[in-house]
Amino acid sequence: MRRLLMIFFFLLSQLSYSAAVNFTAKSSHSVVELGQRFQVTFTINAGGGNFTPPDFGTFGVLSGPNQSSSVQIINGNRTQSYTISYILVSTKTGKYSIPPAEINVNGKVQKTDPISIEVVDKNPNGSNAQKQRQNERKEQGEELSDYVFIKSFVDKKSAYVGEKITVTYKLYSKLSLAGINLESLPALNGFWSQDLRSVYDQIELSTEYIDGETYQVAELQQTVLYPQRSGKLEIDPLSMKITVQVRSRRARSMFESMFGSYERKEVITKSSPIPIEIKPLPKQGKPADFSGAVGQFDFSLIASKNSVKSNEAIDFKVVLKGNGNLPLIGAPKINFPPDFEVYDPETKNNFKTSFSGSKGSKEFNYLVIPRHSGSFKIDPLSFSYFDLATKSYKTIKTEPISIEVEKGAEEESVVLSGRSRKNEIEILDNDIRYIHLSNINLIKADHQFFGSLAYYLVVLSLLFLLLGIYLISKRIKEKSKDQVGLRKSKANSKAKQKLRNAKKLLDKGELSAFFEEISNALYNYFQDYYNLSKAEISIDKIVESLSKSEIDSNTINNLKEVIHSSEMARFAPQSADSAESIYQKSIDIISEVESVLK
Repeated sequence: MRRLLMIFFFLLSQLSYSAAVNFTAKSSHSVVELGQRFQVTFTINAGGGNFTPPDFGTFGVLSGPNQSSSVQIINGNRTQSYTISYILVSTKTGKYSIPPAEINVNGKVQKTDPISIEVVDKNPNGSNAQKQRQNERKEQGEELSDYVFIKSFVDKKSAYVGEKITVTYKLYSKLSLAGINLESLPALNGFWSQDLRSVYDQIELSTEYIDGETYQVAELQQTVLYPQRSGKLEIDPLSMKITVQVRSRRARSMFESMFGSYERKEVITKSSPIPIEIKPLPKQGKPADFSGAVGQFDFSLIASKNSVKSNEAIDFKVVLKGNGNLPLIGAPKINFPPDFEVYDPETKNNFKTSFSGSKGSKEFNYLVIPRHSGSFKIDPLSFSYFDLATKSYKTIKTEPISIEVEKGAEEESVVLSGRSRKNEIEILDNDIRYIHLSNINLIKADHQFFGSLAYYLVVLSLLFLLLGIYLISKRIKEKSKDQVGLRKSKANSKAKQKLRNAKKLLDKGELSAFFEEISNALYNYFQDYYNLSKAEISIDKIVESLSKSEIDSNTINNLKEVIHSSEMARFAPQSADSAESIYQKSIDIISEVESVLK
């Protein structure tokens, strides 16, 4: 029986080795434009030979075969892969299939799956179409650049390393705003930053007059910066996608020709970069313990008690007060006696960051336990900083602290190694025990786990577990192939989750976040239901799709109202009653769509 089991496991190991070979083929594009280049890659995770490429048919080969290999060793496990790639060009429209490639591995021929490629005259998601859309948006942005633009302002254009700089981004528009969306945030490389106001906050509009012209102005973002290195740095632009209402050049009716008609246009605008000169802190007079603090500070060291028994805790608190780069200042190092067990300090921030910088205090709390009796002295603690008012370094010192430790009842049972950190203690009677002296279970020297009944039961259990994982993964893989159906089936549950989140926000009175969540719930629902990308989704597209179905016109009108109210809520506050109505209408819309179209 044992011999038969060994033969069985040997055959299984050979099968698992064979199954471990993975030879795949993939294309960088499934749909390409006529004349567009694309890459086909063949990858195998085992050594092989006699590679036979497929017949690429009508596709022209511009480059290849291009070979590469990689080896990884993770936790002692070595994996390798070999890659062969070709750069192809499409020469004729139509639907094509690239046949499998072949390679010989340990005497067995491995084949890839065929690759399906469709060649079209124009691909709406192709690179040429994307470039055309970008050019159109750029031209549109240039046309409206005098009417809609973003400006950035800084309170200073020259500062020391660690000195506060505040940047403010504002949107100016002569046109009626219909929507504001983030395109890209500034990277702010070389700065530590903290937002005082974010583009995700509720936007408030005000009016400003510039050269006799009236502008709607919205403060988009305000950020406090602390430069981390000297030299010429740059405050990056903030880019936004703005939707505005402009007067239409074409009148579709007599009414519009008399009173005018409007259409929405999108424009991407961004602020100009701002160069900043960051000066290095002077080397002359720099203290040895200077760690980068810049501003004006006060410093103190306080002990919770001066007399304790051994193995009793003492709290040491370092308090740093002032105005400067408080967020960047770390805990100071205190030279405690070697008989003291010291825990890592806890930091408590009691400062606020505003337009003028960070002001308040920062506390560092050290928990210390003296393990031996005696008289101990904590040396004075010093703190150095660069004073911006005097452009010089200053050092503050605390007073020394004396600690009297009396002999405690448990002192005899504590043995220290002469080091001060808790994780360096060798023996602590009540915390760590290394040797057990009772209830010891010994194993016979001739007893072996390998080859025992328990060994084979464990191996069989693992085999059944692997088989179960394989079957489950195969089922998931088959189900995931139908991405459109999978996405559509999850649309309702995802929308319900977002509506539940919206209800929580409504109950809390957070109306701005509520309307944003309602808008996301509806857009995401129809995006998933109709298998649309983010670039394709719009209220007009949704209405067009619903109009082709049996959806009632009242439902479509309710959808328009909900989307419009959600978008306008960013610019004009809405009442709780209207928000409750919007919430109920959103539920009714999705329920109606599910009942009619399912």
